Formats: sequence, structure tokens, C-alpha cells
Amino acid sequence: MDAEDGKLSVRPVQLEELAAVPESMRNLLDANLEVVQDLKVKLTISVGGARLSIGELFALKEGATLKLDKSTSEPLDIFLDDKLVARGELMVADENFAIRITEVGARP
Repeated sequence: MDAEDGKLSVRPVQLEELAAVPESMRNLLDANLEVVQDLKVKLTISVGGARLSIGELFALKEGATLKLDKSTSEPLDIFLDDKLVARGELMVADENFAIRITEVGARP
């Protein structure tokens, strides 16, 4: 804002045209994967879903059982930021759920 009259000063942005990048320059992560090796990501495992009406939803009580749309013989979907990246089989490791990877680079 212009301090004198309180009006907003608006003008077009002047950008310089970018020069072509020489072939000899490499990408940021080419041969530098160690830069991201310690980054943490969150994977989400989907065991299935269920469709029900609002009435059925409000009628749910503790102890109710919902049948999911995925059979026990189907692999589970593994997502990274809502993108399907793998599939696997549900396992138990000590007292925790675990997943054994059966397919990497899964397609929907």
C-alpha cells in the first residue's frame, strides 16, 4: 500500500525468460538419493470399504460388524499420499498387524 494515500499499488510482474538448461547439468536428485534417504513417509494400508445408507450408519452400535467389499483372499492396497504403490498380504508380527509386500508398483 502506498503510505501517503492508503491506495494499493498494483503493477504487472516483469519476468526474465529462462535460459535453456545445459545437458551437462544433472537433476537435483540424480546420484544424490542420500539427500532423501532419511525422510519419513506414511504408508496407508486399505483392507476394504463398505457402503451403507445414512440410516444404517446412525443405527450402528458397539459390537456391530461391517462386511467389507474385499475378500480375504485379495491382496491389500498400500498407498503413499493416496497413490497406490504396492499390494500385500495381512500378517501378524508379535502383537501387531504387519503386511508382507507381494507386488510393488501396483496399478489400480
